[in-house]
Amino acid sequence: MRDFSQDHQWLSLNTATVRKQWKLDQIIDECARRGIRAISPWRDQVAAVGLDAVARQLKAHGMELSGYCRGGFYTAPDNAGLRAALDDNRRAIDEAKTLNAPCVVLVVGALPGALEGKAQYKDIVRARNEVRDGIAASLEYAREVGMPLAIEPLHPMQAAERACVNTLEHALDLCDELDPQATGMLGVALDIYHVWWDPKLRGQIERAGNAATG
Repeated sequence: MRDFSQDHQWLSLNTATVRKQWKLDQIIDECARRGIRAISPWRDQVAAVGLDAVARQLKAHGMELSGYCRGGFYTAPDNAGLRAALDDNRRAIDEAKTLNAPCVVLVVGALPGALEGKAQYKDIVRARNEVRDGIAASLEYAREVGMPLAIEPLHPMQAAERACVNTLEHALDLCDELDPQATGMLGVALDIYHVWWDPKLRGQIERAGNAATG
């Protein structure tokens, strides 16, 4: 385990963890004051302060992003909803470019409406197919502008509401299918809160490492 007491080089703050205490501009200032040199901000927090203002503030502090949260939520009950999701992901990619983020983290979505307690369909296979097709479409644009995407598997308890990709193995299978040449434009983002339980976790992390270096 890394010791961050003397060196913050590998330390990054997900800004959702302190959203109740501060707005994003305050979070950036407080991180800079404490020697935290990287953050992973959320889109709504950026929008509340202003995209260009955040970009200027990050540059002034010499602060980097470890990721940009979030893209995804590709599923929808109709074609209009699917198109709207793709449009929103394109905007997320553009925002990430403005902020010089290393990737857009994808929380892929699940049964549309389930998060509000009103699932508009209950076919998880359909949801997974829509997610695969949505990532494939976003990846085309991501390649054009040079912004990598990172699929984040979420704990199975959130399979209906937030993400129907729940294991690292599933996320890596999508990477192999959609980016077979392993170009580096599609990868994964891991949160131990979501993947600690997975009995295949160690082997799949090794698989991801082999793909990154192969």
